[in-house]
Amino acid sequence: MQDIILHLGAHRTASTYVQGVLAKNSARLGAAGFASPSQESTRASLTAAISSRFSRQLLTGGFAGFIHDNAMEGARTLILSDENFLGFLNDIFSHHAFYPDTGPRLKRLANLLPAPPVKVVFALRPYTTFFPSAYSRWISPGRPVMARDEAASIILGLVRGWPDLIADISAAFPDSELVLAEYHSDAGFGLSQLHSLLGSLADELDFTTGYRWNRGMSAYQTHRFEEALTHGHHKGDSPEEIRALIRLGQPPLAAEFWDGPTRQALDRRYKTDLARIIEQYPAFVRTNLPEGQDAP
Repeated sequence: MQDIILHLGAHRTASTYVQGVLAKNSARLGAAGFASPSQESTRASLTAAISSRFSRQLLTGGFAGFIHDNAMEGARTLILSDENFLGFLNDIFSHHAFYPDTGPRLKRLANLLPAPPVKVVFALRPYTTFFPSAYSRWISPGRPVMARDEAASIILGLVRGWPDLIADISAAFPDSELVLAEYHSDAGFGLSQLHSLLGSLADELDFTTGYRWNRGMSAYQTHRFEEALTHGHHKGDSPEEIRALIRLGQPPLAAEFWDGPTRQALDRRYKTDLARIIEQYPAFVRTNLPEGQDAP
């Protein structure tokens, strides 16, 4: 029986970075007894099979078929990484809900797996930077530009938060080791997540890759993007061109996203939620978020 390690994200916590490193180093991982299917393969099979929003696709051949299709029969340990196992990030602004379907989705995933994961790795992020980062990925052509006070009203009205999500994970995988970490924005965080997945093998991996960090937009970039969505362009640049620009050290979106009272309210809620999580999971890993930094 192969060991299974789940990496659940969450969104906006360097998940794409981790998946890129795993894909870049597939041969080296294979030599060490690890295998990790691509994000595309995982989403087209496992993630599609647990979705309730759309007609769920049957996992052809079951989990054994998934192993075969990805040529992972010889691996001792499988790493399954997809933040969409949790649900849809866009639910926050599209449906005013914070991962409402995580519990049922993860229970369906547990039923698909041949055995409980030996480990589940999950990272959360302070609300003051998480929600602007989520907004920067949500906003796109065809969606309305949202006033900041409207976004704040939605976010402050959310019933669920990180403790609820972690409770869903624990309920779905009660016999698995749960590794929790608090996201921070420097490149070392991705490496720390890889250490949680691979142990010391993470230090041997090649990090010079062409994959993207999937970065959110800066404050100025977001303003230009919103103007382009409203008017069709911003000083001649299309929304797609603006999103593709490099941030070049510009202030992060979170620095200009909130008014003072909203930021204080989110800080209070995060501190309260974090205290609940640390009390329940004393092995929780805390890292300091450098002042003024935002994350990808």
